[in-house]
Amino acid sequence: MSTAPRSLLALGVPIAPTRGPGEDLARLIGDTAASALVGATLPVRGVVLGPAGSGKTAALDALRAELRARGLTVADRADAPAEHVVVLDDAHALDDAALEAASACVDDPDRSIVVAYRDHAAPPRLRALAARLEKTTAPVLLGTVEVEQIAEATRVPLACAHAIIRRTQGLTWLTLAALDAHDSGTCELDPEHRDLARGLRGGIAHRLAQVPAAARDAVEALCLFPPAEIAAQDPPEIGWDDAIEHGHAVGLLAVNGSPPSIVRAAVRASLPVHRITRLLALAHIGDDDEWDEDATASAPDRLQTRGDAVRADDPARALQLYREALVAGAAPSDLALRFGVAAFGTGDLDTAAAGVDRLLAHPEHPDRDDAQSAAAAVWAARGALAAGAPAAAPAVSAVSAARRALIDLGVGRRPQTAPAGTVADTLTVASDALTAALRGSLGLDVARAVDDLVLASELYSASRCDFPLVEPPAVVAAAAAMATGDLGVAASVLESAVDAGQGGAWARPRLRLWRAWVAIAAARPDEARSHLDAARDTATALQPRDRLIEAACETALARRYANTATLLAVFRDARPHLLRRRFDAYLLPFLGELMLAAVRVGAADAVDRHFDAAVEGLAALEDPPLWSPLLHWAGIQRGILLNRPELLVPHARALLAAAAHSPFAARLAEAGHVWTDVLGGTVEPLRVEAAAHALAHDGLAWDGARLAAHGAARTGDRQAYAQLLACARELHPKQVLQPEAVRPEATAPLGDGTPLSARELDVARLVVQGKTYVEIGQTLFISPRTAEHHIARIRRRLDANSRSELLTKLRDVLHSDDPTGREGAA
Repeated sequence: MSTAPRSLLALGVPIAPTRGPGEDLARLIGDTAASALVGATLPVRGVVLGPAGSGKTAALDALRAELRARGLTVADRADAPAEHVVVLDDAHALDDAALEAASACVDDPDRSIVVAYRDHAAPPRLRALAARLEKTTAPVLLGTVEVEQIAEATRVPLACAHAIIRRTQGLTWLTLAALDAHDSGTCELDPEHRDLARGLRGGIAHRLAQVPAAARDAVEALCLFPPAEIAAQDPPEIGWDDAIEHGHAVGLLAVNGSPPSIVRAAVRASLPVHRITRLLALAHIGDDDEWDEDATASAPDRLQTRGDAVRADDPARALQLYREALVAGAAPSDLALRFGVAAFGTGDLDTAAAGVDRLLAHPEHPDRDDAQSAAAAVWAARGALAAGAPAAAPAVSAVSAARRALIDLGVGRRPQTAPAGTVADTLTVASDALTAALRGSLGLDVARAVDDLVLASELYSASRCDFPLVEPPAVVAAAAAMATGDLGVAASVLESAVDAGQGGAWARPRLRLWRAWVAIAAARPDEARSHLDAARDTATALQPRDRLIEAACETALARRYANTATLLAVFRDARPHLLRRRFDAYLLPFLGELMLAAVRVGAADAVDRHFDAAVEGLAALEDPPLWSPLLHWAGIQRGILLNRPELLVPHARALLAAAAHSPFAARLAEAGHVWTDVLGGTVEPLRVEAAAHALAHDGLAWDGARLAAHGAARTGDRQAYAQLLACARELHPKQVLQPEAVRPEATAPLGDGTPLSARELDVARLVVQGKTYVEIGQTLFISPRTAEHHIARIRRRLDANSRSELLTKLRDVLHSDDPTGREGAA
């Protein structure tokens, strides 16, 4: 049962667990109305009048509280004793007997009675009763609120209050709902509060369903047609006046029949395509907020315009509208790009490619430049950006220059400068900023490059453009932030982009997947799992590029938190991506993860060609200090895992070269130097511990733990051993994945039906690999004595009398030899 205040429930306002500004305003409305009804002496008599959601119930609740505070008894039935104060809510719903009793109360001048009702729904007998009350007491009329009331009751900024009133026309229930949905953090990007319409669509659609069928078409027409066209249309069967009264009664129309812009936008978004098609054939619809007085556009043009308006949020609906436009006579070539963009938003790459390919076959088509950029985005989504990114002619605008800059950087080319232009709309400004930031990211000022990319992402969000891109700008900014070790900035820019709907529907799963990736780097696997689930739950189908990122995230979780059997199974699922995809610059972090996992499971050759190509690509760009350190760090890890020191040398040199311009690269170079010394037998505990903590601070806690563990395993000093082993345990991510994240392979049933624990499975596999107690302890961050205890317990449970018998039985339990014997400390 809800514990929310009854006044708000009656108003139909969405109730949040905590008190919001809408509730504060509702209280003020109720208190103000109650003070107008209660005088210094008895009797208390009055009428409260207003449409649905106007605050009548809130007013009566406040009135009851005041009367009870004065020691009076309040009754909700007119046949109550004469000394009671009768308060009747929703009097328009009373039956004849109740109305007769209420009429008797009104006729007695000494009786206290207050009646609240909806005027449109009131029967004649109730109207007559109210008229008698109004002869002695002015009615309390509810239905709208003013900016001054918002300022008095809430802390909502005055500019926001004015914007909300403009969009709601002050209708009480709608204003209360808008206040509760208001997010002051987005006001700078959305000063007119257009996004409020999205959050309130459900409530508006619910109220529209309450309009009688005879009046609903008319109310929808009022929301769709320009005012100038309403008079020219045939009136509904019940007449315009009655239809307007119905719309006003449920809180969708003002008294004069005009719908608030927030209602217009919601009605247009909720109408089924077949109905909007019929209505759009009669009137021209402009944007979501203002009427376009030019009513000369054809029906196909109107359908195209409507499809453009809804495409960012609902590309599937936009596709339906574009198909209707074709049926209505639109030229296929005029709709080809629109089809491609909308299909891309749904994840249907084949349909998207068909749309843009139609334009690419016509060199003179005005949309061909956009089609080239869209085609590259389709190829990137398929995991083969280079296939669709041949050297292009100079960009024709700032917008196309930004799209091509994303393409160029992705394939390892230096982006071109943007052409000079005179237009300064939001998309153009954002595009100019993005092009400059992408070019700057190849320079030497790493900190400024990250700042510029974050700003470009914020500006692009403000443009509300849903055109297909190789990557959303927020992803590029987040990748750059992670390439400097700043996970906080990476998470923040992605969260801001998700909240702003950057890129439209197609970008939602990509942004969620990258949020998962940042959470993995921050050693928060449960958070990563929730972002992965959110990416899968979006209405947009995951593109092949998204599935590659998803597979890399699952591999990263398994490599850090699961046992070897689970990692083998996860990598088996991820391996097909290595055959079918190619890694562009934005996918290099995931290449590094898959490469290290491949080495762990003995399949390094599956990734070698991709890694070599990536290193060559960065070398062609002169190893930019922003983008190269993480890949070179992965190269160092690869050499460590393979126990091939010669593979570390070129990557160590690259990190040293970048260290002059990137503090992050300098920390990686120092950690690599320390690790090389450790592997060579030189262990300086304080230096090892400092390098390990530096790695953890930069989002490489797993690597830091391994460095400390390697140091512990290679020192002969017992105090240093204990110190470094404690450091490894401290840095090793401690959070445990939720049970659903663990695969069935995590346990292996024995002959007695009892499974080995996850830890025992790990120990068993290392035993099969021939590891010693010390090496097992180093790998699992446990002491050699603890490893010995695990092995003794396994031997007892398997009833193995010798080491050879133990190995035979373990291989039988595990089904095969574990191929990860190259590097036990992985």
